[in-house]
Amino acid sequence: MPGDPAGGGMGWLAERHSSRPIQAEQEEDPDMPVADAEVDVLIVGGGPVGLTARALLDRWGVRTLLVEKHRELSPFPRSRLVNTRSMEIFRQLGLAATIAARAFAPEFGRVRFRDTLHDADFATAAMAGVNAPIPESPVIGVVTSQDRLEPTLLSASDANVRFGSELVDLAEEPEGVVASLADGQHGEKTRVRARYVLAADGANSTIRQRLGIETTGPGAMADFTTVVFDADLSRWSARQPAGVYFTAHGGFAPLYPEGGWAWVGPTPEDAARVDWSDLVSRALGPEADVRIEVLRVQHW
Repeated sequence: MPGDPAGGGMGWLAERHSSRPIQAEQEEDPDMPVADAEVDVLIVGGGPVGLTARALLDRWGVRTLLVEKHRELSPFPRSRLVNTRSMEIFRQLGLAATIAARAFAPEFGRVRFRDTLHDADFATAAMAGVNAPIPESPVIGVVTSQDRLEPTLLSASDANVRFGSELVDLAEEPEGVVASLADGQHGEKTRVRARYVLAADGANSTIRQRLGIETTGPGAMADFTTVVFDADLSRWSARQPAGVYFTAHGGFAPLYPEGGWAWVGPTPEDAARVDWSDLVSRALGPEADVRIEVLRVQHW
């Protein structure tokens, strides 16, 4: 699939002509049916990449099943940039106008660097293709939160989706692939036969591991925490909008045009005992004097 919607996810295609045969790591269960369902493409992962692939394949008449190990879409903002190429794909699906209408205005397509949020910029940079149109494309990228984007992508197709269903094993057959799925709540196993498997299950992809595809580079470089909170920070952001403000005490990002913020920073060693409201208040700087209402916290 061209592009990388919302900057998130990774994808590999596994099929019967793969140069790396898929090896089943568990013995076959003789009591389990040969297959509980058959589809053309099994999509593993319900993030922006998997949901977009589902919508595109459904449009082309390809039978799909998408499985996502979590029981619902993520409530966290996560990725926040939909680039120009992704918006071109969403335009083909008839979604670009809806996504743009719920996103920030183009002037938010900028990054600002400050010592604290209430200090002046010491550097700033525009996000190419987001802050302003580019002549090569009929659309413009947008700043929007992933938890706002994903429901739009989910509603773009009626193709089957199974939340709370995790791929636990793969086995290659002469005419395709058989995937073993486990229900996250009850542990019940089912099998799905597909001609192709599309891996959109992220950096810790089960399919990548089953295929023996290694990663390169340093791996996880640090542990981070996202704190979603409500606060009135308009006095430092209204006249100088940005998609993210990087400071010496973590990054601050407006989440939705109607309000809401996220702070992202290194996870403290004593995370279980941290007063996150106090931590974010201190990250704003000693002169901020802002009331913080913490809504959600995610470590990653």
